[in-house]
Amino acid sequence: MKTLNISKKTVLDAYRTEELREKQLLEKLFGAEIFSEKVTDRIKTLQDAIEETGRPEVPAFSDVPEDLRPYFQEQYKAIVVTEALNEGWEADYNDGNQKKWMPWLKASLSGFAFGDTYCVRSDPAAGRAARLCLKSDELAAYVGKQFTDIHAGIITK
Repeated sequence: MKTLNISKKTVLDAYRTEELREKQLLEKLFGAEIFSEKVTDRIKTLQDAIEETGRPEVPAFSDVPEDLRPYFQEQYKAIVVTEALNEGWEADYNDGNQKKWMPWLKASLSGFAFGDTYCVRSDPAAGRAARLCLKSDELAAYVGKQFTDIHAGIITK
């Protein structure tokens, strides 16, 4: 019998997009526990987010002026982390009832720290990038605590 090689990411992606019957089959094949794992258990580092999304490593942004590259690299990191944690969810600014969550960092003498989360409805502004909105308050708090350095890098670089 021939062995099949399938990545965990492929299995989890299939599970998220399938109907109940197909989900039950996947649970039977791979075990239900693999699908009960929370996204915050899988995504602890930037590398985890890169693997989850299939995005390439952080680009050099060599076509951008050198002094701007660090900012774009931090922005890229934040987008990849957000995509991974949102598991396919995207903010819809045409939906005024949809909640969109962001971490809020506070500055101190020792640097930046997670302060709180905030929710916006459909009022996009320069400070609220749709690609950085999260689907829940819990995920925004997680990003603010786990990935503080990346979000602080957007501010400081």
